[in-house]
Amino acid sequence: MSPTDAELAVAEMPSPYAMAHDDLGVLVDAVARSRRMKAMQYSIEVLMVHTAVAFTVQNADAFTSPTLSPERRHEMARRTVTAELGTTLRIAEQTMSRLIDEAEMLCTVLPATLAALRDGEIDEAHVRVIVSATVDLGDEPETLASLDEKLAERARELSPARLRRVAHRLREETRAETLAERHARALAERRVELEPAEDGMAWLHLYLEASDALLIHDRLSGIARADAQGACAARTDLERTDLERTDLERTDLERTDLERTDLERTELEHTGRAESDGTDSGTGTDIGIRTPAQRRADAARDLLLEGTTTDGAAASIRPTVHVTVPVLTLLGHDEGSREEPGELDGYGPIPAATARRLAAHAPSFTRLLTHPVSGTVLDVDRTVYRPPADLTAWLRVRDETCRFPGCNRRASGCDLDHTRAFADGGTTSFDNLAHLCRKHHTLKHESTWRVRAHRDGELSWTSPTGRIHRTTPARAMQHPEASARAAVSPGHLHDDDPPPW
Repeated sequence: MSPTDAELAVAEMPSPYAMAHDDLGVLVDAVARSRRMKAMQYSIEVLMVHTAVAFTVQNADAFTSPTLSPERRHEMARRTVTAELGTTLRIAEQTMSRLIDEAEMLCTVLPATLAALRDGEIDEAHVRVIVSATVDLGDEPETLASLDEKLAERARELSPARLRRVAHRLREETRAETLAERHARALAERRVELEPAEDGMAWLHLYLEASDALLIHDRLSGIARADAQGACAARTDLERTDLERTDLERTDLERTDLERTDLERTELEHTGRAESDGTDSGTGTDIGIRTPAQRRADAARDLLLEGTTTDGAAASIRPTVHVTVPVLTLLGHDEGSREEPGELDGYGPIPAATARRLAAHAPSFTRLLTHPVSGTVLDVDRTVYRPPADLTAWLRVRDETCRFPGCNRRASGCDLDHTRAFADGGTTSFDNLAHLCRKHHTLKHESTWRVRAHRDGELSWTSPTGRIHRTTPARAMQHPEASARAAVSPGHLHDDDPPPW
């Protein structure tokens, strides 16, 4: 019996899930169009601001006193139009001045960036990253033009945070003055500054070498993690003690006086418990919940004021930071010429001399050697204190950050995830593992986002609405030895346990 037209129509109807995905796709398209229109509108605003400023300066006589010198008239004309625009747009003059400077750069020396903005392919945040990376290159026109082209192209595919990392590297590659020369000048400016803030608070700024700053931050993070683990253990012990105490009191209550009032029973059941606001209620243990940022701040305060942390955990925390060094730089073969800089994970380029020193004499740094031509990582140091597994170290260097599109969280703070689940036949190998921060790791496992890995390390992410987003590794890497690719138990890597891990 052949199916009726009605039966065929029902069979061809999309599922409710597919319809929901399609509807979401329409909404996301609308948001994307709105963002593109906003970027295009901003490009028009930039052109109008620049035109207004140029017009006012060119006609300075009409807006300033005739007794002023030409230089003073130029300055006052610019201040006049800044005040005019700021008051009209209800923007602080300092902010308006920054927007005017930004517009001037876009309209005079950043044509590729302006074109990308005008086409709606990048937004204001991308523009500010590019302007920040090029603002002091006025005396290096070739460098500026090269960066404009390269960064405008990369901005089309990267988030502003990722673009900032790329801009840092590209800037160092193209500068006329060597990084070593600029570093020596900046090093002389190292200092500590106090900046008062509101509500009884203040900022303490420490300006020093990036390698030292990263180690300090990594050590504070390690102390914070150890402190959190200790607090969690203390909280568990306290809850167990409270439960045993409550059970005992309830037994005594039922045996000796079954007619106590509800109020008296409530008071008994809460004897010895920690208050909800984190205050101590007789246990002698302060288990107030603090964020990682608060724990880092407290650790820094304790170390600077007391020389150690309150629980003495600082002595056992050893910071570790990756330093990437080109082979010829490590050997010093290019010394005296323009040497290729090293690179600190989480920061960017550092002078070649600093990279050599860290690689040779600093046990807290993991040394990574790169090919002098291709930049491919050739070797991951296996002699550091308590090193991670070779494969884990290799992947951390390759990925550098979380591999979800647009995420900039450092790989050292991420989980290693089997792209194809181990339970489904995925292996613990270089081409099936990638770093995901906890938020995006959870998203991968608990939503309809899907990801596929490619041999070259590229990940293809498919959104619930069918959009494809690709992320590539931060560094070109030679594949590790075949032995490192052998499948192992997922227990060796804390990545594919059920959420919340």
